Amino acid sequence: MKLIKNIIFIAVLINFSFLSAKVPTIGLMQHSAGSLDSGYVLFTQLNNKQTYLLNKCGYMVQKWESAYKPGYSVYLLSDGNLLRTGNLANKEFWAGGSAGIIEKIDWDSKVIWSYKISSSNLCSHHDIKPLPNGNILVIAWDKKSPAEALALGREPVLVDSCVWNDKIIELKPIGKDSAEIVWEWSAWDHLVQYTDPAKPNYHIISSHPERININYADETSKIDWLHINSVDYNSKLDQILLSSLYFNEIWIIDHSTTTAQARTSKGGNSDKGGDLLYRWGNPLAYEKGTSTNQRLFSQHDASWIPQGFPDAGKIMIFNNCRGTKANPYSSVDIIVPPVDSFGKYGTIIPFGPDSTYWSYTAPIPHDFYAMNLSSGQQLSNGNVLICNGFTGTFFELDTNKEIVWEYINPVGPTGPFNQGTNPIMNLVFRCTFYPSSYSAFKGKELLPIGLIENENVNSSNCTLAVSVEDTENLKDFSVYPNPSNEYINIETLLTNYNVSIIDLQGKIIFKAENPTSLNTNNLENGIYLISIKSKAKNPQFLKLIINR
Repeated sequence: MKLIKNIIFIAVLINFSFLSAKVPTIGLMQHSAGSLDSGYVLFTQLNNKQTYLLNKCGYMVQKWESAYKPGYSVYLLSDGNLLRTGNLANKEFWAGGSAGIIEKIDWDSKVIWSYKISSSNLCSHHDIKPLPNGNILVIAWDKKSPAEALALGREPVLVDSCVWNDKIIELKPIGKDSAEIVWEWSAWDHLVQYTDPAKPNYHIISSHPERININYADETSKIDWLHINSVDYNSKLDQILLSSLYFNEIWIIDHSTTTAQARTSKGGNSDKGGDLLYRWGNPLAYEKGTSTNQRLFSQHDASWIPQGFPDAGKIMIFNNCRGTKANPYSSVDIIVPPVDSFGKYGTIIPFGPDSTYWSYTAPIPHDFYAMNLSSGQQLSNGNVLICNGFTGTFFELDTNKEIVWEYINPVGPTGPFNQGTNPIMNLVFRCTFYPSSYSAFKGKELLPIGLIENENVNSSNCTLAVSVEDTENLKDFSVYPNPSNEYINIETLLTNYNVSIIDLQGKIIFKAENPTSLNTNNLENGIYLISIKSKAKNPQFLKLIINR
């Protein structure tokens, strides 16, 4: 039967009071016309074990529990399961972003698969990336001894107790707690040095931008030398995008190689093996240009804009620490990489572009600053969702760069804050928007189950447009009389179903299994939403009017 889209408007009116505050300090701060609100925002606080899914009125529609604080990144998979990193507190790898375990968690918070990458010599960190084939790309620190670093030409002044190399590992999940490593890339295989001709990879640095200068570092990053903090995948090009914080660069490598080819400079679609195909942000890292050519500064969350979006194929980056040390500010940038249809990046060095395609800074630049963490995401209508991870602030820009939605994470290390208080340590690595049409939500009610913050107060009104699939004929249930004054009857051919009534605050005020009639005497006059859901079908909704 042909499907059409109906729009049901749920008016979420939040008009509470709080003795010490008349306006909110956490939770929903702004919701204006132009916000893309037919969807949900996923995030986790860095020192808390919960993961939250919000609607754009700031109501929680789902919460997952884990035994671990996050190892930073979290994804909602298309099958409805959560893919989440966990922090095992590996004492050998103490830097920010340390993880050690990856979990798949179902809708009911049951762990259905987990895998540990945590030992004295290896530890996953920061980010992972689910692939279309079900595999998972993982960033992992790989400890090298001082002797190993010196043998490859690292300068003694840059050698401490060890050096952390970075690997990209591709896992194929098996069973409930196993995985097969099906592909691997290591930065250690693609080094260059110009300090000792008797040691490997001795070349003029500027002549080999495809390789990583083992001595590009300073004394503050002797151990955690590369600090790769994000990984993304482009299925059209079969390429991987990495962000190296201490190099102030993004890198692209070929994923079409075998693991053996990825150790070399031959093979794959590029015929360059595992060498860098492209790098951008800081030509000084390969001894080209001057400091005036640097464009990235301690950046995070480098990602391709997906197909079907206004700027598909371009790269978005959260550029953290622009400006001076005394007056730093951040920007969210989009660049157009110089790539052709074959995935080739040309031979012009230093790599372009010279400037960004699109960039956002605050009207007063220093008003928007995140010293670390943070993310940016283009939405289907061209708006951009930004996470200032350091302050736990999420905000959406329209195409005129005006803020049309804002939310402040109300969760700290010990749980939700009271409304009216200023949040402390509400850090968030990244927030992600998923449209209501996303397949993960098929069969899910996603009804508001309350605000995250304690002691509600919000002086604003918020109206959500929720897209609901319906048949071109009648629904699978009917309610009468509607308007109602004392009772309603429910007629349906469904079996084993749940009925919920939702009030104007978006809260479920009544829920029952298989009812055929309901007493409505306790409902005040007004408009409500009534939903019916069975295991066999998606939730369906009707407007219910109480009028006495």
